[in-house]
Amino acid sequence: MAYNVENFFDDQDDPRYPNDRESLNDAAYMSAKAAAIGRVINRFEDGEGPDILVLTEIESEASLDALKAALAPSDDYQTKVFFDADPNRPVPKPDFRGIDVAILAKLPLAAGSTPKSHVIDLTEEPACNQDDGSVGSTRDALQVGFELPDGNTLTVFGVHFPSGGNPTVCREIAAKTIRDLAMHLPSDQTVMIAGDFNFNCHDDEQASLGQLFAGWDLPDQLDNGCVGNGSQWFSRENTWSYLDIITQRPGATEWSSDMRTYRLVINDFEQLFFDQSVQTLRPKKFRLNEANPENSGTSDHFPVAVDIVR
Repeated sequence: MAYNVENFFDDQDDPRYPNDRESLNDAAYMSAKAAAIGRVINRFEDGEGPDILVLTEIESEASLDALKAALAPSDDYQTKVFFDADPNRPVPKPDFRGIDVAILAKLPLAAGSTPKSHVIDLTEEPACNQDDGSVGSTRDALQVGFELPDGNTLTVFGVHFPSGGNPTVCREIAAKTIRDLAMHLPSDQTVMIAGDFNFNCHDDEQASLGQLFAGWDLPDQLDNGCVGNGSQWFSRENTWSYLDIITQRPGATEWSSDMRTYRLVINDFEQLFFDQSVQTLRPKKFRLNEANPENSGTSDHFPVAVDIVR
């Protein structure tokens, strides 16, 4: 499962970030948000929950721990991977808001495998520069090797590519960086990339995505003509996009993703908001309802999932 959990900030001020770039939540907000996201995850597959969970927009280990504690049972998720990217490191720097990618999994790490964090370098592309002229930045990617039930290795890259506010070339640089890393892994490994790719529904973006991942298993639903459904609703244009993607490297391995099973995960009323202005059921952003925390929404994205089969 890949799930953009929408700005899951913790309740502690991080002095490394300017106050205008960090959202600060209180304990009640964190608890309610973790419970809301946890309900969606816990209900997946009739209460089984996903075996691997790629999460985007996690601020800190405290945020991740709050969410993990809401999973039932939380001890099933024996593998937790999170790297707190340092905003004061030399360029290329991480996301300026301080949100990162995290992975929780029921599977153990593969023997001899150490999780890695990969920097996405946008500094050579002026089109990716920020509004103040400073060089572009984006979220680091994760690489985690898991041991499958028969002892084979599944390597998962967790990603959150530059947002739609950036030119397409920024997403292309990020996607190529991770694609090339994946292609250089041993051929007997099953290798997948999962997370928020941020390639929207428009023809030019879909063409770019298809070229970058030619030969990879991509879900058929991605090229939806901007209508019908998707993992995210863009209200400015009234369009649906499958920004959240799971894809597998080409090659014959014992385990593979069955792209026929790629699907949105919608199992909780608090995931849905009926927008009367456009007569559309869209994702319900989390906004704390202090009087009734269970009616606070979940996220501005729907999670997506795919089955891995042997």
